[in-house]
Amino acid sequence: LGDSQINDINALSGLTNLMSLGLSDAQISDISVLSGLTNLTYLHLAENQISDVSVLSKLTQLEVLYLYENQISDISALSRLTNLTSLDLERNKISDISALSGLTNLTDLSLWKNQISDVNALAGLSNLTKLYLDYNQISDVSVLSGLTNIEILYLNNNPISESDIESLKSALPNCDIS
Repeated sequence: LGDSQINDINALSGLTNLMSLGLSDAQISDISVLSGLTNLTYLHLAENQISDVSVLSKLTQLEVLYLYENQISDISALSRLTNLTSLDLERNKISDISALSGLTNLTDLSLWKNQISDVNALAGLSNLTKLYLDYNQISDVSVLSGLTNIEILYLNNNPISESDIESLKSALPNCDIS
């Protein structure tokens, strides 16, 4: 249903066996109707006007969640989504990512173009293979050196010293860091 002018998704409330849903670029701001769709494993809600994602805390079967290009600042509700393997929150208004610290199944995480300065919450996400943190306000990346499974790490346009980047490259020799 992507790339449409749909803004009322109430008709979806009865589809409780639905496992996959794509509603990108659809002018949606209210996603409260999704609270009953607890069998969803894939949810694509990118390019909408969503600011409140609290209802998503009930969708604990989710494995893939795309929320890029919305108006999200509070992601605390995502802390219960421990089955997530892929999460895309790029181009939002997020500064606090502490809710992500327990999402240890994540392999792919995109947080570029937000307002993040502290990445310590990512220290325990040892399954990450791809991490996109470009265009934030991150200066201390030392905690990322423990993410030994990481293959791709994007840090462009952050106030990180060249020596810190070199330290990361030494600690993560199999990682493409840019």
